[in-house]
Amino acid sequence: MNYKALNRALLSLVALCLSACSSIPVEQVESRISAWKGQHIDELFKYWGLPSRQQHVGDRHYAEWINQSSEPGNAAVSIGTGTRSRHTGIGIGLTLFDLGGKDDECSRLVTYDSNSIVNQITWQGTNDYCYEVTPSLEQIQQNAQRIQH
Repeated sequence: MNYKALNRALLSLVALCLSACSSIPVEQVESRISAWKGQHIDELFKYWGLPSRQQHVGDRHYAEWINQSSEPGNAAVSIGTGTRSRHTGIGIGLTLFDLGGKDDECSRLVTYDSNSIVNQITWQGTNDYCYEVTPSLEQIQQNAQRIQH
């Protein structure tokens, strides 16, 4: 059995799994969210759903979307290899009760004017989750163009 090839294959598999867990960069989240600036607030209502709260102060209007997700922990599998002298070992670990779980939150505060045009969006929260809960305006526009043609 070619243990070196097996080690390389396992290391590649682990690297692939780790890269799948990487976080979406802030710039990418910012780009998706800020694309909605200049849109009519009704478009956000249509695609983001109803806001968690709204407020009117002077000539400024505010709408805030607060999304939360809580996922329980689950089972985890780990694979490891090791070599010593001429011997190679492979180990497999299984965790059945990973109670860590994760909590995600995304808060997006939108400011729009008396003409209902969005002029500012601020956000905070988990990058991946904020990216996930904010629809891609570009994708929506592309789909609309396909339907029209």
